[in-house]
Amino acid sequence: MQDFSEKIQQAHDEKLGRHLVANINIDAGETLLEERPLLVAPHWECAQLKCAQCMEESYVMCRKCQVFPLCMDCSQHNDFECEFFASGAGSRICKDLLVKNYGICALLKLLLLLEDPATRADCQTLFQRSVDLEDYRDGEGMWQEHEEQVVRPLLASGLVEALPTQQLTADVLHAHCVRIDCNAFEVTGRDGETLKGVFICGAGLPHHCVPNTVVALDEQFNMKLYAAVPLNAGDVIYNSYTNPLMGTSQRQHQLRLSRHLDCSCSRCQDATEMGTHMSSMKCRECSAGFSICEIGPDGSGNWRCVDCNAILPAVDVHEVLAEAGDALVDAKGELQVYESLLVRYQQLLHPNHFLLLDIKQNIASILRAAALMNSMEQPCKKLLARRVELCSDLLPVCRAVVPGISKLYAIALFEYLLALVELIELQFAESDLDKKEYVAQLRIGSQVAKEALDLLRFEPENSAEGYLSDRISMELERIDSDLMKYGGR
Repeated sequence: MQDFSEKIQQAHDEKLGRHLVANINIDAGETLLEERPLLVAPHWECAQLKCAQCMEESYVMCRKCQVFPLCMDCSQHNDFECEFFASGAGSRICKDLLVKNYGICALLKLLLLLEDPATRADCQTLFQRSVDLEDYRDGEGMWQEHEEQVVRPLLASGLVEALPTQQLTADVLHAHCVRIDCNAFEVTGRDGETLKGVFICGAGLPHHCVPNTVVALDEQFNMKLYAAVPLNAGDVIYNSYTNPLMGTSQRQHQLRLSRHLDCSCSRCQDATEMGTHMSSMKCRECSAGFSICEIGPDGSGNWRCVDCNAILPAVDVHEVLAEAGDALVDAKGELQVYESLLVRYQQLLHPNHFLLLDIKQNIASILRAAALMNSMEQPCKKLLARRVELCSDLLPVCRAVVPGISKLYAIALFEYLLALVELIELQFAESDLDKKEYVAQLRIGSQVAKEALDLLRFEPENSAEGYLSDRISMELERIDSDLMKYGGR
């Protein structure tokens, strides 16, 4: 299923290559595209066998082809894949091909799609943009990873001889790996593991750090693309392939590593990052100023205070960020270590700096996990209040970096809602809040829940976000029940 709506059309230019544009004016929430994946496979480094049909963990193999794993709930997988190894050209290949080299799974699936006459034409879209292998060789480790985990094992397997018409060489296989990486979306299996999903039409979405669409994926990995904001006829349809809570240099590094592209979007060119100051430093010369990066033609530059114009050398900034990054790795989930890091780096970084947000997310996650595991037999109001404070700090940044319909903001609202309700229920039970105050806080919770549900209303019911909507609805019912009980309505 590749279903273009009449609202969009394919286009091509030298800068973006193949892409999609709006045909007409489109309202936020309108569906633009629905598509089944060309292939879904684990990441290159995955060692755990997964069912070829549903991608859940598997410890048994297909009885017919004896090559692809199948779980207990799935009795068959792709017919061409199965017949190729059961009685076709691949029947002489060692049956433990994937058992010994599971990292080749994604590339193996692509090669078989190219071999299958029924799907060969579908794959050609992936080949419309050339791959610069020299640039790829000079990258940050991806060539070596693919060489060791994918290309060498596949060359040694005998598969090249079984697919003579594809004229496979090491360079061809490396180029295929790059195409898979550059056209893959991160999809989530039913067991919570992240996977690669390659979509033919979806692959035509160029990157922008402030996307104008939302990608929704259901449990069967089907994609639904809908507008995040109102679109005008002629607007390019963008998606984002980075974490919006990263700073500019970190997003660009991730894009170069994973998709081999450089971004010059409006957010990357804005030193304040849409007014969030997610990469800004505290000025060392004046007490209230913040230093922003003076972005040069090559994407680099020193930091300059917006108040006193004092210069903060880029080398000093990079030293602080490297030190903080190492400290976060060494924290290893220790609550007090994270709190100490927060105190330390608040003296150097803007309150919205991405590293501080990362630390706050870690602290909030630890506090939530403690509550879920009942490790606080008598929940400490101080710690619950701390969690509410941290979740509240994240909300304005999440709202700013992904405008319009935003799953990021909806999830942030949900985390804030859980923390708030848990705190106020305890405060009311212990008479720290009277009935009037409790009702006032419940009304805040009700509004938060309704806003989160509104942001998720276009998500498929059988998706992670669809189930999250059900969870939020349950919280809203509890809130409404207490509002009725205590005279709030």
